Amino acid sequence: MKKEDITKKTVELIRKIFFLDFIKGLRVTLSYSLSRSVTERYPDEEKWVPYRRFRGVHRLWRDEQGRELCVACELCSGICPTDCITVIPMEDDTGRGITDRVPRVWDVDLSRCLFCGYCEDACPTRAVRLGREYEVASEDLQSAILHVDELLVPQPVPESLEGGVLAKSRFIRDNGAIRVAADLNRTWKRKL
Repeated sequence: MKKEDITKKTVELIRKIFFLDFIKGLRVTLSYSLSRSVTERYPDEEKWVPYRRFRGVHRLWRDEQGRELCVACELCSGICPTDCITVIPMEDDTGRGITDRVPRVWDVDLSRCLFCGYCEDACPTRAVRLGREYEVASEDLQSAILHVDELLVPQPVPESLEGGVLAKSRFIRDNGAIRVAADLNRTWKRKL
C-alpha cells in the first residue's frame, strides 16, 4: 500500500471512532436552535411592506391631471398566458382618458393570474402596473375578479417608498370586512 492510502484510511478511522461527522452536523443544528427566532407578529402588530420590484395585485394608473392612462389597446390581455385579463374598449369624448379610447371593461381574475408581469411589460403607456398588495384571500370566486373602478383606486404604498421593511399595522373595517393596513410612518428593518 501507498503512504497516501494509509493516511486516508487512518483519517477515516479517526473520523468514525470520534464521530466527527456527527459532531459537525450537531454543531449546525445547535447553532440554529440557540439562535434568536424570527417571528412576524402579523396581523396584530406588524405588516411587511414589500420591495418596489414586488409583483402583487394589479393597479390601473392615472396621469397628473387625473386622466386614465389606459388606451384600451388590449395588448395586456393578448400577452397574458392564463387569459385572465378582459379588456373591452369604448370611444369616449368626455376627457376621461388620455385619448379618445378608454376601457369600458378592464377585468382581471386574480384566481387565475400568475403575477408574471407580462401585462405590465406590454403596456405602452404604463397604465397597468403590479402593485405591492399581496393579501388576495377571498370567500368566493366572484370577489377575486377586480373591475376597472376597483383597479383605479390609488395604491396604498407610494412608489417612492423603498420597501422591504416591517410597519406597524392597524385594522380597518369597511363594508363589514376587516383588512390590515400598514402605518408607513412607523417602519423598521428586521434585526437578525
